Amino acid sequence: MRDAASFAALCQMEQPPDGGIGTLREKTLHRVLKHWIEPRADCREQPVAGFVVDILNEDGVTEIQTRGFFSLRRKLERLLGETPVRVVFPLAARRWIRWADPETGVLSPRRLSPRRGSYFDAFYELTHLAPLLNHPNLTLELLLIDAEELRLRCGWGNGGKRGAVRIELLPLALAGQRVLRQPQDYAGLLPDTLADPFTCAQLRKAAGRSDTLCRRALYTLERVGALQRIGKQGRALLYTRTAACADGRECDSIGAENTAGGTDAPAGREGSV
Repeated sequence: MRDAASFAALCQMEQPPDGGIGTLREKTLHRVLKHWIEPRADCREQPVAGFVVDILNEDGVTEIQTRGFFSLRRKLERLLGETPVRVVFPLAARRWIRWADPETGVLSPRRLSPRRGSYFDAFYELTHLAPLLNHPNLTLELLLIDAEELRLRCGWGNGGKRGAVRIELLPLALAGQRVLRQPQDYAGLLPDTLADPFTCAQLRKAAGRSDTLCRRALYTLERVGALQRIGKQGRALLYTRTAACADGRECDSIGAENTAGGTDAPAGREGSV
């Protein structure tokens, strides 16, 4: 049963790897999600269309992706023509940081990070899949999780914390779920306090996120048909939700051809989970 209680129970267990291709270096978060979504071992790590997928069952293919969506795009382009695909994307809502000494391996006490994650952070990666997000065979599922992040104190400055390496992100609990299929679903990731119409600067203020992330969000939302440009406010581009998304009605799959401006994704690279 896929609920918060079963997720928390799995987080307390060390799930053994399935022994298939690509599982030897599998991280705990990926492994827990795979066992939570599909308890049947014979449905995990299955070959499809020349690829090995995380899950193949009666619902189609499920891929669990924590980052690196650019590399997922080629795989999706092939799979979506053959079967329904669900991409599960976990995002850290709250994370507790622990530092590991590189010589002794001793872990520091847990410290809650002041930064809070949100569904909006998904746009760091979704921009790489923007041309595919309206595909009728694609479903995106966002999961907000609480997690413990283990970092190796191997960097420089501030006691080796600058430039340090993250060892593992250990899931603790499920904080929320959201399924995205239609343009209105993607528009729902915008902050509730955001007025309409709005500029990138106003989005940045409402979301409390970087300019890079907000520009990625605007690009992606245009590509899926959830936003459109309606002019300028001073020198800044002005955006509005498309009519169906603003009214809460079912949106048509508008697609890339309705995008104002070019087709290149905004530059910049920032991490997610």
